[in-house]
Formats: sequence, C-alpha cells, structure tokens
Amino acid sequence: MPTLPQDSDNTHWPDSGRELPGHEVGRLIYASISSVDGPVLDEMRRIRDHAVVHNREHNIRVALMHRCGWFVEWIEGPPEGISALMERVSRDDRHRSLKVVHESVGRPRLFKPWIGSISEPSESTGEFAQRVMALHERHRRGKGFEPASVWRSLCSPLPGHVEVAAAREGTYQRVMMISAARTDAFALLHWVARRAERPVLHRRFAGAVQDAIDVESDYVDLPDQSAQGRRLIANARKGLAMGMTHAFLPDYAAVVIVLDTDAERSLHLLQRILNACDQVHHRPAIIGLGADACFGEGLRGATEAQGLHWHEARTGDAASDLATQWWALKRVLDALN
Repeated sequence: MPTLPQDSDNTHWPDSGRELPGHEVGRLIYASISSVDGPVLDEMRRIRDHAVVHNREHNIRVALMHRCGWFVEWIEGPPEGISALMERVSRDDRHRSLKVVHESVGRPRLFKPWIGSISEPSESTGEFAQRVMALHERHRRGKGFEPASVWRSLCSPLPGHVEVAAAREGTYQRVMMISAARTDAFALLHWVARRAERPVLHRRFAGAVQDAIDVESDYVDLPDQSAQGRRLIANARKGLAMGMTHAFLPDYAAVVIVLDTDAERSLHLLQRILNACDQVHHRPAIIGLGADACFGEGLRGATEAQGLHWHEARTGDAASDLATQWWALKRVLDALN
C-alpha cells in the first residue's frame, strides 16, 4: 500500500476552541509604512517568535502582512489587550505613519496567536497608499467595511479601486483548489491564467509554531466569469494546517480537490477538508475533479454525511490535459451561481 504524503495533518488549530466563533472580541486593523532595513522575511520571523509568546499571554491573535513596502496588521482579542498592544506598536521603529483602517467588536476570524504573510504586489507603493487612505477615511467617517473585507482590500484586492472592489466582495466567487497529490492544482491555475491573459499573484504564509511549515499560495482573478467575477486560489495541502486558511475558509463558495488515481490519497485529503469546514461551521460546495476512475462512492458518501454537497467534474476515461480539466471544472462552477 502506498505511503500517504507527510503533510501537516493538524487542522484542529489548537489554542482556539469551538466556543470562540460565538464569542465577540475587539477587532482592529492598521497599516503602516515599513522601515525594515534588510530581508523582510527574516524580520517577520523575528516578529513571530516574539509575538507568539506575548499574544498568547494576553489572548490576542494577530495576522501580519507585508506588501508594497507596508505592514498591515489585523488584531483580535480583549479590547484592553488590543490597546496595550497598540501602545507597544506605536513605539516600534520598524514602521511609521500608522493608519487605523478598521475598529469594531464582533465575531473573531483569527484562531492562532500569530499568522504572517508576504504578498507579491499587484500595484505600486503609491497606489497601495491611496488604498490605505481611502479605507482610513471611510473608517474615520464611520462607514468602514467588515474586517475580512478590509484585509482583502489591502492584501489581495479584487480588480478595480477600493470602492469598486469592496462593493463586489459579497458576490465574487472564491474557489479553493487543492491537489490530492503533486502540484496539479497549481499547474491548472497557471494554465487558466495564461489562457485568460491574467496575472498570477503569489503569497507566502508563515505559521505560529515550529511544525507549521511556511507555505505558498497562488491566485488569479477572472473578473468576467461567474455573475460578479471569480477568483481561483491554489493552496498547498499543508496549508490546511495554517491559520490563514482557517480565517478565510468561510468566504469560499467551493473547494476543488484535484483527485489522484490513488483513492486513499483523495479520501485522506477530503477528510481533512471536511474537518476544517466543520470547525468553522462552513458548508462550501465540494468538487472532485479528475478522470472517471478517480471517483468512488466513498468520496460522495463522506461529503454528504457531513451535510455538504458533492459535485463531480469528470474528464473521461483517461488522463486528461489541462484544457479538458478546466472545461470540466468550469461547467460545475458556472452551475453553482
């Protein structure tokens, strides 16, 4: 029997607990200009090592992004803990010109002490600064958006300026793609991007603990597809153990598993996805993509037993090329609208 891939199987996100989604917390997001002199990734790791210890002590959870020469930090926890953290942050010489772009009380989205990421820029530093100031002004006037929308508007914005992007947030179809083996989901995403003549954006995420290996994720926007646009996101299997995947899982309309001929591998990955969905109480469509021989009742049965809908994007009897895979998947995605 083949050995299953040694990915990080822990999708239980310890340090959180199922009670947190019903417990309101303080939520604050700010953006600031980076003053880091040297490799940003090295500095992010130093920040992580310090933050994991101190955030846990104060029941604070943080996501930190570096993009376009700016830091963006999303903080959740007790209001007094956030205030204390912001006081320390204001004295940190690794950044300057801090602008609060969101502050509220509500249900949490972050379930790890610390999540870090570096995102490839899709705009200039000046354009990013304009996006920050637009969100800051909306917040100042009391007309801000939800924290997840604010975060995405800065860290992985939809096509168009901030007002247009925010208006499309609720209708944009987000689709996660994961391979049961190899990197097939990434290969398919890059093929779709080339065909549509759309850029692929790259992100790198860092976990909060030693066994959460840094992972990469690519995405492409297809604004002319679906009712209001579609975003395809290719994630590594080990990314299922990362806090950022957990935070944004509720925003996905569908999760696509690029199936393998080894049925055990496919079922193993499906069980991890179902476990993750159960923790965040989210019910996306689950789509199996592959040749006819890759499908079995075990996949459908496991999905429907948990109350989720199973869909099949079949490519026929034999191994198929990327074009055949995409047209099979696109038909299913279009039918979800």
